[in-house]
Amino acid sequence: MMKMPDPPEYVVYTDSELDMVRSQYFALLRNGKEKDCKMSKELCCRLIRNTVTSMVAILRASPMGKEVNYPSKLEMRAMSQKIVEYYPMLRDADAYMPYLTIYTKLYKRLQNMRSPRKRQGSMPQRGRAKKTLFSSDDTDIGTDGDLSGETSDCTIILESNDDISEDNSSAEKSPLLQLPPSVSTKPSSTTLSSLTSSKSARCSTPRTVTAPPSPTAPPEDVVDHDSLKMQARHYKTLSNMYKKSNAKPNQSDVAQILDLEFEARRAFINSDVTREEDRPTKVFEAYPCFKDIQNVMGELCRIVGGSNRKFIEEMKGRWAEFCSKVQFYGIWKKILKPPLPLDVHGGKLPFHASNPYINHVQPISLSAIYLSIVEFTIALFDALPSLFPSQTTPPKRLGNASEALLHILKPGEDAMLYLQKRPLSSPVLLFDGTSTIVAVGNVPVSTLPLEEFWEGMLVLMAYYYTLHLTYPKCVATLLSVIQTEVICDTIHNQDATSTYKRAIAEWKSFFGK
Repeated sequence: MMKMPDPPEYVVYTDSELDMVRSQYFALLRNGKEKDCKMSKELCCRLIRNTVTSMVAILRASPMGKEVNYPSKLEMRAMSQKIVEYYPMLRDADAYMPYLTIYTKLYKRLQNMRSPRKRQGSMPQRGRAKKTLFSSDDTDIGTDGDLSGETSDCTIILESNDDISEDNSSAEKSPLLQLPPSVSTKPSSTTLSSLTSSKSARCSTPRTVTAPPSPTAPPEDVVDHDSLKMQARHYKTLSNMYKKSNAKPNQSDVAQILDLEFEARRAFINSDVTREEDRPTKVFEAYPCFKDIQNVMGELCRIVGGSNRKFIEEMKGRWAEFCSKVQFYGIWKKILKPPLPLDVHGGKLPFHASNPYINHVQPISLSAIYLSIVEFTIALFDALPSLFPSQTTPPKRLGNASEALLHILKPGEDAMLYLQKRPLSSPVLLFDGTSTIVAVGNVPVSTLPLEEFWEGMLVLMAYYYTLHLTYPKCVATLLSVIQTEVICDTIHNQDATSTYKRAIAEWKSFFGK
């Protein structure tokens, strides 16, 4: 049984013949011959048909049936995951989505269902035609994040099944319903020019791209105040997960709620109802989950990557390639000096999906590899603002422009005291030689392990996107280059500054020779 916080409780269908095939599979599994076990087409069709019929009947008999008549895409996908877990012989070869074939069959069966309708008589009912939540050409299977993988347990968090009227009081407390009337809750495709209020701020704010639709959201033309209330219920569920001071919610559950509540959350953060200096504090109060780097990287994936499940992995690969190229570009610009610890022709490092390379002949310890990468990353942070310079000089109290990105704490220097005196409120990394603190404004939010120190720039970019922050003018050109070259988020030509155009032209010209 697949249990949820409230009814309905959907049941994975089985019968004697299906159980016989399942028993046969596990008997062959003990001998390593599980691939010889196949479920017949007739049994598979019976499983699909009875599963969908059961889900629809259970949903309509539950309190949620007052609002919707059919299971959502998220529910269908969760059911398909449970089916392939219970009947392993139905798994696909794709390790990322082994349930895709079953999901497609379930969804197609659901589209073929027709609800009984009462005869209207000689005069049809006037008014706007009702919209259906399932269209024949809709093949979307949801958003990215942690939802695409297999779940570790049988719990899936979906929207609350309380009556809408019962949640009015809690919805009023949610920041999602405190938007000004001019703010739309629909996903929109906005260029950088619409996010900046003056010409001087152009190319300083991450571009907002088309937002991936919520797995349970209706089409754009039927999004109304009720859908806003429904997303407020998702926000309430998310807030309850972090009520305790030492709460450690399941990351897959948090990712599911963040997927469902995406549109209202982005409308709240991007609405500019508060000063940019105060926005991180307001967002962290409403969404303490964004103090976790994993959730921030997931939000970056939702904003830019959309439905691309491998966006973060691909982005890290592009960052590794960018770092490899920068050393040659820096030597050509006479800003970096050889020898450098990275070698694009060397072998890959053996830790945590990392793509940088290290030049070594003799076998060395893993700690020495980490230390070499840390040294290169620090040198890279120091050189990047000079390789891609901005017209604006950094504040005098800041000193070097690289201090806007990374500050090396001196022995005995207090991190909190430094953040209080720092003239910028942008995200920054504080490194003391062994650990890295990720801070936004004067608030430390998370720590970065030593083996992930080379990904620090990506973490900073994720916070710029998640909190909708403007790039500091002293490093705006550099961050714009990373935005286009690493994150692959394009900047409209009319929003690109002259310094960005000149820097990117020199960069591409060097590698085009």
